[in-house]
Amino acid sequence: MGVERIRAIQDFDSARARAFRRSLLTILTGRAQRLRSLEPLLRAAGLEGRSFGGVQEIPIDRIVGSVAPDVKTGDFDAGFLPLNRRMRERWTRIYQAMVEGDELPPIDVYKVDDNYYVIDGHHRVSVARNLGRPMINARVINIKTRAPLGPEIDAEALLKAAEYAAFLEVTQLHRSRPAARLECSRLGRYDEIMQHIIGHRYFLSLEQHRDVPLQEAAASWYDHVYHPIAEAIRRHKVLEQLPGWTETDLYVEVTRRWMALSEEGEPAGPDPAIQALLAEHAKTWWRRRRKIRLA
Repeated sequence: MGVERIRAIQDFDSARARAFRRSLLTILTGRAQRLRSLEPLLRAAGLEGRSFGGVQEIPIDRIVGSVAPDVKTGDFDAGFLPLNRRMRERWTRIYQAMVEGDELPPIDVYKVDDNYYVIDGHHRVSVARNLGRPMINARVINIKTRAPLGPEIDAEALLKAAEYAAFLEVTQLHRSRPAARLECSRLGRYDEIMQHIIGHRYFLSLEQHRDVPLQEAAASWYDHVYHPIAEAIRRHKVLEQLPGWTETDLYVEVTRRWMALSEEGEPAGPDPAIQALLAEHAKTWWRRRRKIRLA
């Protein structure tokens, strides 16, 4: 048995041991460490289309999951560490080939936003990560989803993606206004935004003496309601003052305060509503700081 073969077996056993230690941590923390499957993500975010991206080198640290069914994803943990001893023969063969400089075929991946999901080549990714390789050659298929998928996907993020995808399916804003990024960091806000669109549609239909289609009303709402408020949010640099919020979160909060100011007979509009929001945030911040001092 050659030196590289012995080293490959040792590294495989070491990788499996690390995976076992991670699995114990999973039991203690309750956080899943299984390799992420793309299928539930696509169901939530909505598959819009795909295109061939060619053969290219991709960063291994952006490979975050698998397109394969549960049987395959059960072979590796979230960091592509091998879980099953039966994989050792194939894993060590690929290890030897990589170390000795043999040319291996490109892996096949789906690219979703800035992340990659393996179609074929799980063992090659596992070995390359274990060897500390920064890049790997891949045939890339670009996947477009209605709702964007961020790098950290948990149950709440899946629900957010599903809400956004359903909102886009109804409004078709991803097609009529492809530059629009209406992402909310909190659940339930698309229902409120949809009520704004329905209200805008009602008044638009009265103005134009016809039944305006919902998708057309949504595009008009984006141009004449959302966009001016978003411009005011940017002008006041609200995102810099309220970290952790999205522009669409702020749109919802600003419209709530706009309505409250109108009902109270106060000067209303985007600018007064933004000032009211910032004033509320400042009061909350000082109260929290005072509690910390008193604690």
